[in-house]
Amino acid sequence: MLNLASKLLTAIWILLIVYLIYLVYPFISVMISIGRIPTTYFEITLKGNQAVYHQTKLRPKNWVNLNDISKRLRGAIISSEDGKFYIHPGYDSEELQDAINDGLVKKKKKVRGASTITQQLIKNLYFQNDRSFSRKTKEMGMTLLIEEKVSKDKILETYLNVIEYGEKIYGIKEASQHYFKKLPRDLNARESAFLAMLLPSPKRYSQSFKRKELTAYAKKTVNSILFKMLQGGYIGIEEYQTNIAGRMAWEKFNEPEIIAEPLLFESETSSDDLGDF
Repeated sequence: MLNLASKLLTAIWILLIVYLIYLVYPFISVMISIGRIPTTYFEITLKGNQAVYHQTKLRPKNWVNLNDISKRLRGAIISSEDGKFYIHPGYDSEELQDAINDGLVKKKKKVRGASTITQQLIKNLYFQNDRSFSRKTKEMGMTLLIEEKVSKDKILETYLNVIEYGEKIYGIKEASQHYFKKLPRDLNARESAFLAMLLPSPKRYSQSFKRKELTAYAKKTVNSILFKMLQGGYIGIEEYQTNIAGRMAWEKFNEPEIIAEPLLFESETSSDDLGDF
């Protein structure tokens, strides 16, 4: 009888250990993957409309090193997505507090996004299929880990090479060729602002390209990003004025816009003022 009880107890312990390994393994796997990011790349394959990322030591043919990506594009993405990217520890405490305040205190229907570039990268690579409430906690833990193990430049390079820019369009090389028939290093400020404008909802916001004309929302957002680029020092006043009055090569009407008033350095348009696309 005692022998049977002992065997049963041993079996229970084995099952418990196996279950704990099952729970912990995904975290161990992600931790190992994050540790390898400085010397690896991610190859993208599509499973239906879903991107699947495979970490590899061999650089994929569409991968672009950060130095070969236009400084204008880098500035546009940072200005639009995460202005404090190079100085925060992976999360922006002020933006996070504002998001919590808008959602819980002010109970706004449209709550500002608080995810940094690092958090978005973690979500895309490791948690895109995880819709659980605990995902944010996991995401934060992995965000702190990647910030400790990986340089900011490598994080930005990886982000630009793996994110979606439109339906079945992944990575900055494919995006710059699809929208502008250019290499990423040749993108100008307005083209860069357009690609940055796509990121919150690439399939939805790419309709401007399909129509060959910027929607009112897209035009306002592109101009807002250009202004943030000016404020952040990514472009100068002359380049700002040239690009704010310019048009994409694919736009139907190629006459320049008229600037009615001189530029005033006031706070940029808030996301609440942009309205629906």
